[in-house]
Amino acid sequence: MRLPPMTRRAVTALACGAILSGILAPAASASVLDGVLRERRHLGTALTDVRTTHHDNAGRLLATIAQADRALERDARGRALDPQRWAHISSHIRYERWEAQTRLYRLDRFTARRANALLRRRRQIDSWLDTWAVFRACPVAGSHAVADNFGITVRLDGVPIHRHMGNDISANTGTAIVAPFDGYASASSSPLGGLEVRVNGARGYVYNAHLMSYGRLGYVSAGTVIGYVGSTGDATAPHDHFEWHPWDGGAVDPNPYLDVVC
Repeated sequence: MRLPPMTRRAVTALACGAILSGILAPAASASVLDGVLRERRHLGTALTDVRTTHHDNAGRLLATIAQADRALERDARGRALDPQRWAHISSHIRYERWEAQTRLYRLDRFTARRANALLRRRRQIDSWLDTWAVFRACPVAGSHAVADNFGITVRLDGVPIHRHMGNDISANTGTAIVAPFDGYASASSSPLGGLEVRVNGARGYVYNAHLMSYGRLGYVSAGTVIGYVGSTGDATAPHDHFEWHPWDGGAVDPNPYLDVVC
């Protein structure tokens, strides 16, 4: 099963929408993912504030209602002795109780609407994070340039003609290559890819090629250095050949996903 296709324009539109919402205010150098994660944290804080405010205000209103009930029960004993006075006092108490009950009803409705709106937005973010933000870190940690060259025909001397199955991320030799998500990093090598590292995660695996050397292997977290940019194999310049294989299937264009984190 592959993730649905998405154009770079759609990803850019999503990023602009998030910024225009007024909730995000990322620095120019921050990635789209940074801003979305900040918004999610903001939503969590807002939900806590809404629930805390409701708890405090509802508690005061419930205390008012309970106090009115006790007063009515107590004053009812004097009804036979002074019916006129009892009617006046009980009318006033009942009004205060009704007013508190009405405010509590409105408070419950307002809190429910506000909380549901925040929860809907958080579900939208979680859905987006589970698809387009499957990468939680840019594969190349230093200064780099991503080439959207997935699917082109590669013709190099001494190399069989083949379709390019990833994006080339150009960077200086020795620039750190990191795991884009939590997973298991394993090393390999081949005449075409040179030194290679594959990271298997919960939703598929990524493949990095042309490394100059390896970093940490085994179980890694997003952002862990797993190798360094080189030009081994069939590379003509230092870069990280980066592939994305969702659900361990065929390669898909990783560029829209890289746009989010790089």
